[in-house]
Amino acid sequence: MKVIQRLASISIFPKLVLTFLVALTPLYIIGWRMNVSGSDNVRKEITDSLNSRTSLYMSLLEFEFDTVVRQLQEYINDEDLMQLTSSSEVMTEIEKMQAQLRLKSRLNLLKRSSKFVANAIAFIPGMERVISSNDNIIGSFNAAQFQALSKSTNRYEAPFLSWNDRIFISVPYPDPAISRGRQPVFLLAVEVSLRELGLLLQQFTNEGGRTALVGRKQPFSIFAGDDTPGEAELAELHREAGTDDNGALRTAHWNGKAYYVAANYSKALDMGLLMYVPTEKVNSSLQLYRSWLYVLSVASILVALLFAYSIYLIIHQPFKRLVQSFRRVEKGQLNLELHYPLQDEFGYLYRQFNDMLKQLNVLVHEVYEQSFLARSAEYRHLQSQINPHFLYNSYFILYRMAQQRDHDSVIDFTKHLGSYFQYITRDGMDEVPLEQEVDHARTYAEIQSIRFSGRIEARFEELPEEMRGALVPRLIIQPIIENAYNHGLEHKRTGGRITVGFERSGDDSIAIVIADNGGQMDEARLRQLQASLLDQSQPAEHTGLFNVHRRIVIRYGGGGLALRIGEEGGLQIKIVLRGGASDAPTIDRR
Repeated sequence: MKVIQRLASISIFPKLVLTFLVALTPLYIIGWRMNVSGSDNVRKEITDSLNSRTSLYMSLLEFEFDTVVRQLQEYINDEDLMQLTSSSEVMTEIEKMQAQLRLKSRLNLLKRSSKFVANAIAFIPGMERVISSNDNIIGSFNAAQFQALSKSTNRYEAPFLSWNDRIFISVPYPDPAISRGRQPVFLLAVEVSLRELGLLLQQFTNEGGRTALVGRKQPFSIFAGDDTPGEAELAELHREAGTDDNGALRTAHWNGKAYYVAANYSKALDMGLLMYVPTEKVNSSLQLYRSWLYVLSVASILVALLFAYSIYLIIHQPFKRLVQSFRRVEKGQLNLELHYPLQDEFGYLYRQFNDMLKQLNVLVHEVYEQSFLARSAEYRHLQSQINPHFLYNSYFILYRMAQQRDHDSVIDFTKHLGSYFQYITRDGMDEVPLEQEVDHARTYAEIQSIRFSGRIEARFEELPEEMRGALVPRLIIQPIIENAYNHGLEHKRTGGRITVGFERSGDDSIAIVIADNGGQMDEARLRQLQASLLDQSQPAEHTGLFNVHRRIVIRYGGGGLALRIGEEGGLQIKIVLRGGASDAPTIDRR
């Protein structure tokens, strides 16, 4: 619910664009699904093709090696082999030689029966002889090879044995699995031609691809391709060959290149045939589908941008100008006029807006301007009351000094008095920096110190640097200090004290705190003074606190004087120049 409310609160332009995107999204999804479906169909055809090739090649190898195994099995009953193993002691040397040659001739036939047979071998441990189709003579007996090839195997499921990086199919007689570990009397074996298998794999290999024939139980591998695999790649070959999920198209990475892997495992041979095809070659057929998807994506983005830009020009920009104009009117700018060249709905709104401003200007001149002039006249009148007010008291003080013939005091007094009247007669500006206003208050305090001969002391705190340049109305501190002299400390014979401090309220507000220790202030008198500040029916000749308060309120629309009983029992007055008004005192942060 909150999300819906937030979406409903956004501006019109994002709503229109979002609506268009919602309408466009199903079309894009349909196009994307069509592209994915086409890509999947092409990928399936490629997968089926690779699987059929690996299955065909594996069937060919199974047929070839099944033929070899069956022929090798038939040679167990060979007459010459039986005589050489069982009755060689009673045979003459000539008979032995003739029997060995006949056996070698039949081994040659076995070798020529398949191109995948590199050698056909008969081991006769009783004679310590090895008859091989590759040797022109009868070889000596190799006990290590005989022991390695004497292991029992299931010749119809896992016929291969690995020895010294060579692959053999062996038939020991009798089989150790049946004879309870008794040593065979002879052993027939064929060595698989790794070269022919490699050539066959090379024929299977596509351009840029790789083909591998990997044993599962026996750790051998035959590889055809651009380069020889390393140890990590060989381990990956064996893992791939060990999976039984024929037909699944997987991916692998060699030397920074990606390949699709088609695997076919033969249970009869206990080996896997892996065909690696570069993904870039396979994906080239899919590039057409990708290209159309890119075209569709770019077209969708362009259409969305074109729609958004057209909505911006037709609706959002004229509406934004109208909203901005209303905001400027809220801030008091009434001298506006909007121009719109078209005669559509926005043209009507713009014309009505201009007519509204004309009527509003008429009302402002009739009502607001008259009120402003009246308040401005009141402000000037209140300010003019201050100028002669101190003059009466000053001449009276000067008269008393002259009467007492206190010439030094007359000199100091007239100097301060000159500075005082020089300040108040500068009426070119209604506002001055706070530093000048404070200096003027100090001058007044010096004049009063001469008058009271040390009975009353005025203390000024250090004015903060960032407040010195703040513009404030003229003559707002001196009248408050004068009020303290005349009313708060009038009967103070000794120890009178006036303190002037400065505070910051917020970023742009200023507070000037003036307190005395007159000790004659109580709650009743305080409430009477506070009520007088709120009474706008005060007589025109009234001066002092009310005068300063009214000037600040008129100037800033708020603020003014805040009265309370001070810590020493006297009156504490805080002059608050509000920072919330639009024309609040400016703080100079140089």
